[in-house]
Amino acid sequence: MKTLRQGSFDPSVPFLKKLLGKAGYPVAVSPDFDGTTHYKVRQFQQVNGLSVDGIVGRNTWEKLMRTGYNFSWGTQDYLLEDDEWMHEYTEKDTIYLHHTAGLHRPDYTIGWWENDNEPGTLYRVGTSFVIGRRSLEGNDMFDGVTYRAFNEMYWAHHLGTKLKNNQQLNRKSIGIEICSLGPLKKDGEGRFYFQGHSKKISVPETEVCQLDHPWRGHRYFQKYTDKQLGECERLILTLAKIFDVPIKDLTYDRSWFDVNEGAMDGEPGIWTHCNVRTDKTDCFPQPEFIAMLNGLYLKYQDFELDYSELESAPMGTPKELDKSMLEHYTADLERKEYQ
Repeated sequence: MKTLRQGSFDPSVPFLKKLLGKAGYPVAVSPDFDGTTHYKVRQFQQVNGLSVDGIVGRNTWEKLMRTGYNFSWGTQDYLLEDDEWMHEYTEKDTIYLHHTAGLHRPDYTIGWWENDNEPGTLYRVGTSFVIGRRSLEGNDMFDGVTYRAFNEMYWAHHLGTKLKNNQQLNRKSIGIEICSLGPLKKDGEGRFYFQGHSKKISVPETEVCQLDHPWRGHRYFQKYTDKQLGECERLILTLAKIFDVPIKDLTYDRSWFDVNEGAMDGEPGIWTHCNVRTDKTDCFPQPEFIAMLNGLYLKYQDFELDYSELESAPMGTPKELDKSMLEHYTADLERKEYQ
């Protein structure tokens, strides 16, 4: 988060003012850090035992976020149990994109994370956001619908890089999962299917992205839907604006999906799981996905946060799901490999 002070004129200032209002220190929302804002910040700092200087740095941001950051941003809360994620506030500067290697429902994806622990063991694996998709039968109830597993100012394991800085990479990043089976196979009769954990799932050809040539050993993938890509774009722009995650002016192509030293070193920005793992295929270079990434920089310049929905609406807990359907619902974030 940017350090703000009187005289700052920045897109982060309206968000600051919204947080001040939710903490009980209302001020007119604008991008100008004026004298009134300075006064309200000092009031907030004094009441909360912070250094009273009117400057919004890390400690003031943390207290404000813990006090009032419960915006829904158009998602549906489906929170993991409190012991399934780390309650440590961390400054974010990176967004990681994943796909689930699972079926279409975001609630069942989160439910599997909740139920995949061995007795007496907590792995705390998951991402903050999961974007649903159209079912294989054509039901679009969850297509482009985002469920939030936990508040993104906190963290859980979602990378499992085995690098020395693995924990730091997880702590400072926000994860977004896109529901997709991922790599597919093709049988001798030209039919596509997903194979994993003793499951064989037939996939209609209309759901298949066929790459011009294999990528990481696979040519066929269940493609991300248009609604998923639109929602992924919206989430990236929203989170980048809030947490000051840099969106770089670069050209995305197939080569961008290779392992990247910058990603492994913790360089801030937008990355995908395959940038830090050679054994992962999420996300894969679907042409429409690449086009979405290439449009981010220009769209970010004029993007404004939508404050129309300020509070999240709890939708239930994973315990209410059909446990017979939960087993290995997703394969992307599997237990102990992420520690």
